[in-house]
Amino acid sequence: MKSWRVRCCIVLFAGIALTSTAWAQWPSNPSLNLALTNNLGDNVQPKLLPLPNGAWYLSWFDNPANGYGVYAQALDAGGVRSAPLNGLRVAKLGLSSTEDYGLSADTAGNELIAFLDDREGPNEQVTAAKISPTGQMVWGPLGIQLTNNSNSNNDPKIAGTSDGNVVVAWTSNSDVIVQKLDPSGSPLWGNNGVVISNSQTSYTLADLHAAENGSVILSWVASAGFDSPKTLLATKLSGNGVAMWGNQPLEIFDGGSLEFGEFPYFVPDGSGGAVFSWYSDSPSLQVYAQHILANGTEAFPHNGSVGSNNATDVRVSPTVSYLKSTGETFLFWTEEDSNQVLNGVSGQKFNSTGAQQWGSNGLTIVPLGSDQQLFVQNVQIGSGALVFWVDEPNFDQDTMNAIKLDGSGNQLCAQFPVSSVVSGKSRLSAAIGPSGLSAIAWQDDRTGNDNIYLQNVNNDCSLGYLPIQCSQLGGAGSRCVNGNLNVEIRLKDLSNDGNSLTLQINSVDHTLPIRGTTAKISVPGQGSNIVQLTNPAGCAPQQTVQCP
Repeated sequence: MKSWRVRCCIVLFAGIALTSTAWAQWPSNPSLNLALTNNLGDNVQPKLLPLPNGAWYLSWFDNPANGYGVYAQALDAGGVRSAPLNGLRVAKLGLSSTEDYGLSADTAGNELIAFLDDREGPNEQVTAAKISPTGQMVWGPLGIQLTNNSNSNNDPKIAGTSDGNVVVAWTSNSDVIVQKLDPSGSPLWGNNGVVISNSQTSYTLADLHAAENGSVILSWVASAGFDSPKTLLATKLSGNGVAMWGNQPLEIFDGGSLEFGEFPYFVPDGSGGAVFSWYSDSPSLQVYAQHILANGTEAFPHNGSVGSNNATDVRVSPTVSYLKSTGETFLFWTEEDSNQVLNGVSGQKFNSTGAQQWGSNGLTIVPLGSDQQLFVQNVQIGSGALVFWVDEPNFDQDTMNAIKLDGSGNQLCAQFPVSSVVSGKSRLSAAIGPSGLSAIAWQDDRTGNDNIYLQNVNNDCSLGYLPIQCSQLGGAGSRCVNGNLNVEIRLKDLSNDGNSLTLQINSVDHTLPIRGTTAKISVPGQGSNIVQLTNPAGCAPQQTVQCP
């Protein structure tokens, strides 16, 4: 028996254990995209979360029959599913409609989902579920039920904290409740949690994220009535549930009113603070950004910085991202004419104090036109941002596009298609992983009902897998067994799981699918065999293997 080896260290990184026998893969064709569901029920409201190891967690609602249930999925860095197509059912529910919910991960790499639950009776309660990387329900099949009352419970969110615990927040009647759970699911902030309330105002939770030292930041919308102004508030709670930004909530926006139904998300700044975006309907339809530092100080002027000073147009539905190394904030939105008939896409960059950097009217990405430009999303990448949006010339005839900008607003990649299939698209959720790989999930009715799709975007704006580099190879070996030549090539990580290599044996090319971090082949091999890896090329010299 003889063997050959690529001269490179063998390094294998741990990833999500695979239970699916079908290897999905990142599509390189925008007319395909990666389907995560294909059943007859409506699959809606996807959320996407990148993990430190390059993997991805997703969640969504599915209504196969008699109610929307909660589903989860995990993909490794190569886009290969952990659970089968259509995901892992977290909770079978009878909900006739859905509302917002929460997705996060804890420090142990478990997926965390908070949702409304009707399994214990007609009044919906708040439940938190913890799913291991291998798909086990860590807190049991029913999860942890955080409420057991007749209150109106709504809008649950969840965050895995840096101290290894979990924080869940939700709206209860007109209050916001926050509870911390230890890894076993036991409450740490008393039986009732931390109650945030105001006898004169109704509070509705908007968002929740972990910060430093086991703390969390949360935001909510306050209103004294249907016709009253809707303002945006926030606070930061320590690992022990103590307010860190003062005894009174921090007023993010009180200079008018949020648009009705606007419960804006924010993004952590990576230093214990948060970056917010929102849009108002009073005094005008306008988009804003604000950066709150770790100590609760406003980095931007009070009530935030506007995206554009153009008084002719109006602006809605912003999305924000943040570059920690420079303190710069990126804001993108749907631009509309004053009659809200013509649509475009615009953006703005702010420096660390909230000053506009791309001109007083912002940067035009898509000029105003008759097509609707919807669901704008962005992720911060390089010195700028990658921006996604849906183009809708007519109802349910959507495509999805993207553009990559540098910090000066120059196009690094001109507009390119992410999903060229003409179909209804909505509920976009974009994220970027630690390797710089971006991905976006959405609901799409291309099959006649809504299903969940996912697409990766590489740093060079291509879709699918990048060419494999020699530096990604971890080692190789061959052996002769019963007249067959067996060759195994190992890769260092899971980023090419689902991809393939090309190995030439005796002048015949063989495609070797990569499964996890390994590509294998077995061919008849009696006698002398000339073996050469041709894709990627130039990684190892041609080898001769003699089989008896």
